[in-house]
Amino acid sequence: MSQRCSAAPRPIRQDGIAGVLKFRAGPATVDPSELPLFVHQLTVLLNAGRSPHQLWHDIALVYAADHKGRPAGTRAGFEQHAVPVLWAAQQAAALGVGVSEVLRRAAADSSRRDRWRPGRARTPPADCAGLWRDLAVCLEISERSGAPLAEVLSRYAAQLESSLDSAGARATALAGPTATARLLGWLPAVGLGLGYLTGAEPLAILLGSLPGLVLLGAGVSLIALGRFWSSQLVRSATQGW
Repeated sequence: MSQRCSAAPRPIRQDGIAGVLKFRAGPATVDPSELPLFVHQLTVLLNAGRSPHQLWHDIALVYAADHKGRPAGTRAGFEQHAVPVLWAAQQAAALGVGVSEVLRRAAADSSRRDRWRPGRARTPPADCAGLWRDLAVCLEISERSGAPLAEVLSRYAAQLESSLDSAGARATALAGPTATARLLGWLPAVGLGLGYLTGAEPLAILLGSLPGLVLLGAGVSLIALGRFWSSQLVRSATQGW
């Protein structure tokens, strides 16, 4: 990184950025650990004496070079999100425009893409929109209060790492109850299979008489109620963590 950051600020090549933008619309899975790592990289550059203008230029060069060197099918998700945003931030810093506004627009764009992407498993620490929004807040706090930006970003990185640890602990604690609820949901089907193996015809009994229909309706209702109750318990435990 030090070799890349030692160069004087210069505009990033447009053809390299255009090559990155081709992959912007594709699905990108972001590793949550990349977010605090990115903030730590910003902190290291600031502690090394980089000015705000050089900061965004240097970090953009690092991520653009890493992204361009990867094969097309192995580009990391965070790099797809980060490189266009960092290039825009570098341009804004070079022109003297507020970088925080660029980051807020990037957060809004990322939120819109995530909202219309079905089936995406959202993990709060891996939310790129939240990262850009929080970085904009950190910049504004530093500018208005005079606090060193490196210290503000260092505390934010520690908060992200704490969120990752909490998410991992929560997933571990809820793995057992979730697996148990899933197993119990399959027990009625297993019972029907065992009934046929023993020579009985459970479906014929359930569908062929009024008591059987009553039992079938009661069983289906209890299964649905159990699934709903289990999901509510898991949701309550997740929100209260």
